Amino acid sequence: MRFVSPALKHVVFPALSRSGFLRYAASAPPAMARPAIVTYHGVFPEGYERRNAALDGNLVHADSLRRQLRLLTKRYHVISPADFLRWSEGTQSLPPRSILLTCDDALQNTLTVMVPILQEFGVQCLFFATGASADEKPSMLWYEELYLMLLETSLPLRLDIPEAQVDVGFVAAEQRHAYWWSLVERFSCFDQATRRRFLDQVRDQLSLPARWRAQVTENSAAASRFLILNRTGLPQLAASGMSVGAHSISHPILARMSEELAWHEVSESKRVLEQALGQTVWAFGYPFGNGSTVSARDMHFAKRAGYRCAFMNIGGGFGAKSERFGLPRVHVTADMTLAEFEGHISGFYSWLRKKLTGTNEMEALPASHLDAT
Repeated sequence: MRFVSPALKHVVFPALSRSGFLRYAASAPPAMARPAIVTYHGVFPEGYERRNAALDGNLVHADSLRRQLRLLTKRYHVISPADFLRWSEGTQSLPPRSILLTCDDALQNTLTVMVPILQEFGVQCLFFATGASADEKPSMLWYEELYLMLLETSLPLRLDIPEAQVDVGFVAAEQRHAYWWSLVERFSCFDQATRRRFLDQVRDQLSLPARWRAQVTENSAAASRFLILNRTGLPQLAASGMSVGAHSISHPILARMSEELAWHEVSESKRVLEQALGQTVWAFGYPFGNGSTVSARDMHFAKRAGYRCAFMNIGGGFGAKSERFGLPRVHVTADMTLAEFEGHISGFYSWLRKKLTGTNEMEALPASHLDAT
């Protein structure tokens, strides 16, 4: 759960940032003993117009990324993924206020827009790619494709997919996001090929044209926003000085899958990416990465598959509890102000959340999640 009131966002965070309090909080023991981890999901390409707050809220604007990197390189120490790995295994120490940059999904804009900005500031990032990035043909993340189809449809809608136990008629406009997520949960129980078949059924039942994806694939801005890197682009990402980790084969909710399917998603993504890159893939980013989508079993699978650490998508900031196969991260969003961004990485946000709710995001996970190392 996120809670950022207008007063906190526009008054409290800016005042604490200007005063230096947030930087001081990040330097105080025990916060300084562990690096903070920041995660992005891409940068809006030039010419792309945001379609939907929920769909596009995980990406950031190029000018926002530059302001954030300017802050980090001025007030903190941005470390390389290799330095982070050595620190996590106890073979290297880090300076106070160390920050690791990560980015999930490996969308095309990460190579064309994000990497040049990172290079402007001389920093490196750990990118998590799905196994689909080892394919010859670029594709969309299936759950984003599903969202786009639902946005294309005038409500009310009707879907009947008995195999997935989907039988829904009227859906109000304000319920569309919740309905989409319920479909993601149900479709995640199945393998990649079956999910692809479900998406084709959704397209047909919503009366969308067979070539409706052309509005994405044949528009350069939309393609950069929605298509992931393919077998050509992925090595270019690695050659740019960035590191590449695995993000499963097809980005399902792992906790919804059988043991056999979940193990395949975790282990096979390492194999196919290593084959495509010709180098070891040592890090895993859990798809969706929160307490309802990742189980202790999935953390065990990450360790068993040979990864050396694995990352959640919640609970980050200095002072956060850190486990090698449940590493917390600060999730950066499109509407996050610069002061709010610093409030999160400093650990102040997590501290305040714990004061107000009695727990933080990582502590809200079952204990077995954090003991899976």
